[in-house]
Amino acid sequence: MDTEYRNLLKNIRLRALDLLALREHTRQELQIKLEAKFHDKDVISQLLDELEATYIQSDERYAEMFLRNRVRKGHGPNRIKVDLNKKGIASELSHTLLSSGSVDWRRLALTVLQRKCGEKRDLGKTDIARNGRFLAQRGFSTEQIYQAFKDYNNSKQ
Repeated sequence: MDTEYRNLLKNIRLRALDLLALREHTRQELQIKLEAKFHDKDVISQLLDELEATYIQSDERYAEMFLRNRVRKGHGPNRIKVDLNKKGIASELSHTLLSSGSVDWRRLALTVLQRKCGEKRDLGKTDIARNGRFLAQRGFSTEQIYQAFKDYNNSKQ
């Protein structure tokens, strides 16, 4: 290896580790950021393979962290799946993670609805439509939204 190549590899590695020290990154995010600064795609790809093999960078770990964060914010599975795909997470990994059973989506939809509606007892048709759209924008399925309204009405009696 010549000195120029080693220095380039060292600089790319340091930049990648600096980025990963700040927060988790997907492979795609890291690649975009490194390619913006360094223009040698082959070296970057080789380095990312090495970081992934040593588990310094992990799309799975990123996806788990992302899921916990979005659930805490009250987002549903549909929105989280779209956001994970935008971040470069493989659809198989996001599907596995979202259907693992670690999150009770029905209970989460109910919690979000209760936060939104508060103690309001009788929801009119406009309230139901507005809050249903809100939950849909949050990423909950029609079935989860229907069940959340059903549970909300049952819990108020």
